[in-house]
Amino acid sequence: MRFSKKLISALFGVSSLAYSMAPAAAVQYNGASVYKATENGVTTVYIDGTANSKVAVDLGQLAKTTSKIATECGSVKISTPKGNPEFTGLTVDGLAINYANLSTQTLPACVNGTFAESRTGNFKTAKGQVIIVGKTPGASVSISVLADSMRSITVNGCGNALLRASKGSTLPATFTINGSSYTLASLPDSGHGPVCKKASDGTYAAYTPSNWPK
Repeated sequence: MRFSKKLISALFGVSSLAYSMAPAAAVQYNGASVYKATENGVTTVYIDGTANSKVAVDLGQLAKTTSKIATECGSVKISTPKGNPEFTGLTVDGLAINYANLSTQTLPACVNGTFAESRTGNFKTAKGQVIIVGKTPGASVSISVLADSMRSITVNGCGNALLRASKGSTLPATFTINGSSYTLASLPDSGHGPVCKKASDGTYAAYTPSNWPK
């Protein structure tokens, strides 16, 4: 695809301490300050902003997957996920765990591979942690649970912040950018996104698809 070149002014200010970049104009699509483009199956949301500033994106609650190593007593402690004290969506090694059904107990000391007090089933502590028992000591345990997902994205030299899904996931249907709500399906679709390049003299240039509206 041919791209038309749009120069973006970016000047360096000189001081005794450091160099800083002046604000650069953003690349909008047909007047839209927030739009999307899907290329090679990957959707990117482009957000208008001031170069080198930060854009706050609230993606709501997304599944966060981690792994932990079971203790010598075969237990795994899971801390309360951000914004989800009820552990909604919790699965351990693919098995759903209902937080409400767990009894509240203390976590006993683990001595030579054995709990000081017997714990035959999963439980929760008074601090709200979930304790999984019965795992193989030293084994990796897969944990997935919903948690608040916030991102702070740096705006590039062409005035765009790029929002993409984390590896192995997709962007949520709705999200908030700097306090304003957006629906992914309703965003203007540019087909292909702009390309931002930095020249040897420190200026930035955005290359936009030739079939974009003028």
